[in-house]
Amino acid sequence: MSKIDFQHFKIYASISHKASHTVDARENFADMIYNNVNGIKAHALALKIYNGEGCVEYTDEEVSLMSTVAERLCVPGFIDGLREQLKNNKTE
Repeated sequence: MSKIDFQHFKIYASISHKASHTVDARENFADMIYNNVNGIKAHALALKIYNGEGCVEYTDEEVSLMSTVAERLCVPGFIDGLREQLKNNKTE
């Protein structure tokens, strides 16, 4: 399980990670899942992200789905921001 804060999400603006900006990524990332992934689990995850406030706990299965979507559809700065949160917010 991991906690991710899509409401205050850091997106890197440079490969050196010296520059970044924090955005509310909930609606955009939820829409990405909603429009590009089939199945009821994807629907539930999109709603969970969209309705989440602050740090929300996600299962390993949800994290796997989010990582797949990010790696296929997102810019590298978003992918690195997601990976950073996953690395720093792992729960047992």
